[in-house]
Amino acid sequence: MALYRKIATQLRDEIISQYSAGDLLPPESRLADRFSVIRHTVRRAIDELVQDGLVRRYQGLGCKIVQTPIDYALHDRAAFSHNLNQIGLGLETEVLRSVVTTLPATLAQQLDVSPDTRIHELKTRRLIEGEPVCLIRHYLFGLPEGALSAFEGGSLHQYLRENWGIDLRRGTTRLRARMPTFEECGQLSITRGVPVMEVHTRNHCRRTDELREYSIARSRSDLFEYSEEPKP
Repeated sequence: MALYRKIATQLRDEIISQYSAGDLLPPESRLADRFSVIRHTVRRAIDELVQDGLVRRYQGLGCKIVQTPIDYALHDRAAFSHNLNQIGLGLETEVLRSVVTTLPATLAQQLDVSPDTRIHELKTRRLIEGEPVCLIRHYLFGLPEGALSAFEGGSLHQYLRENWGIDLRRGTTRLRARMPTFEECGQLSITRGVPVMEVHTRNHCRRTDELREYSIARSRSDLFEYSEEPKP
């Protein structure tokens, strides 16, 4: 077995038994001294760990142990708070902005909605155990002015169901990965090297099938993986 693979195997065993998510591996120079090899050999060993999804390189920081990704299932009743509560993760919601406005022209055209239509725009940040994990921009249709004035956190869909009798179901969903903006890096506490997964979702009223919400979620790619569940 190649020497770098032997080093990778030993580091893999140590990561599983001795490290926690978020811990940093020792610097390459220290590992090279420890294993009495050149840094290039250590770098190839770490490449193996990166490919295995055990560590991620961060420029200027080093190699960090990766947290096991949160499985986010896309299904008829999928909603951020509901999904994370289902798997036992405590979730906090911060309201960053809540206004009554009009849709951006390009989005109004995409949704076939009059650009003069008044909508509620809500921006939230979701945190797990105090760590920011997701930013969501909600565009909500057909609500009276002030309908969100009492929303201070928690599940938005539960709030709409309990206060306004609107039960939503997930319609179409589009996903794409991209690099974060500087503002998103600050709000999610990530570096520019960590992609975000952008999820565009149309949510319809379960009773009337009207489009009542269009949301754009930007989640940290180092914390989430998405799966689609087949319809029964």
